[in-house]
Amino acid sequence: MKKTTEDYLKTILLLREREGSVRSIALAEAFGVSKPTVCKIVKDLLSEGYITKDGSNEIALTGKGVKLANETLERNLTIRRFLMHCGVDRSVAEADACKMEHILSVQSLQAMAALSGDGVSFGSH
Repeated sequence: MKKTTEDYLKTILLLREREGSVRSIALAEAFGVSKPTVCKIVKDLLSEGYITKDGSNEIALTGKGVKLANETLERNLTIRRFLMHCGVDRSVAEADACKMEHILSVQSLQAMAALSGDGVSFGSH
């Protein structure tokens, strides 16, 4: 899975929870990129079946998109909690978790969850 796909899906999920709706401009602001950059990525996510857009250009996750967004978010939260459990400052843990969520194996994630008392189980990804 591409890091960009996971990052965008996770961000769409979080923006939707926080703001109720998501449009390309909100994604451009969240990532600090231009609207044309977001439009290309949104087009790719549409063609891959992760999102839909309605007549007012509101972006929504499909079932497939929700599943991957939630998996990515759970990996992020597990890593963040583990790092903070080890004494890492919250802001550093958040930044590192965003990088690490894309590369760690299921085995490593399960070990982190167990050591931090998380109780989360991960399937194969």
